[in-house]
Amino acid sequence: MSEPKIRPSIADTFSKLLRLNLANGPPLVTRNQLMEESEARIEFAAHRGTPFEQQIAAKLLASPAAYRNWEAVHALLMATVARPHRSNVQATTLLTTAFTLVHRKAFFEYLRGQSIRGRRRRDLVQHFHSSKSYTQAVVAEHYTYLHSSASMMCVERFGETILAHQAFGDPFRRYEQAYAAYFRSYCHNYLAPTAVDNDISASVRPLVPQLKRDVSALRAKLLAMPVAALPGASSRR
Repeated sequence: MSEPKIRPSIADTFSKLLRLNLANGPPLVTRNQLMEESEARIEFAAHRGTPFEQQIAAKLLASPAAYRNWEAVHALLMATVARPHRSNVQATTLLTTAFTLVHRKAFFEYLRGQSIRGRRRRDLVQHFHSSKSYTQAVVAEHYTYLHSSASMMCVERFGETILAHQAFGDPFRRYEQAYAAYFRSYCHNYLAPTAVDNDISASVRPLVPQLKRDVSALRAKLLAMPVAALPGASSRR
């Protein structure tokens, strides 16, 4: 007569799952946890953040509608981060989300930082928003910038704590700078009047593909970095 099979207890099952997950990094996080932490991060930024963080958080918190709009967009990002069933994949997904946020806010940062007015500014806006009017496009870019900046505050914080990845901190800051340089050169090249000033066009155009390759190489390097952050390596934005 065969011995009866002993069913594992709930505690045994939990212990087994925990051992399996520990091999892949810290415990998994859920979308709800990420949203709760995000709300706390915005509140912290509004009262004790850097001047830039306070400015972004204040704009969101000053308007319930603006906050709800950001929350809806941010929830989609956090759902994507939480979807993988391994914490190391969650951390990598968080990093790719950070790349996306850098790209989303780049155009408004360029418009704000460059003295481009009149027809040239309208032409550039039309280049990126051919289906919108100039006013609609600028308003849309402003909201995208606000939402992306607020989400970036949360994502970078998570990348240094609950979903630690060594790419966050100084390495990621270098990516932001590299992408800004590429995007700035791209826009300068688009606006350079080839028939009027060949010197400007000729000096800017060759830089664009090289800067794009630099950005791609740096992105690959960051994605190849280990997920778990080194002790003491994180730095807050």
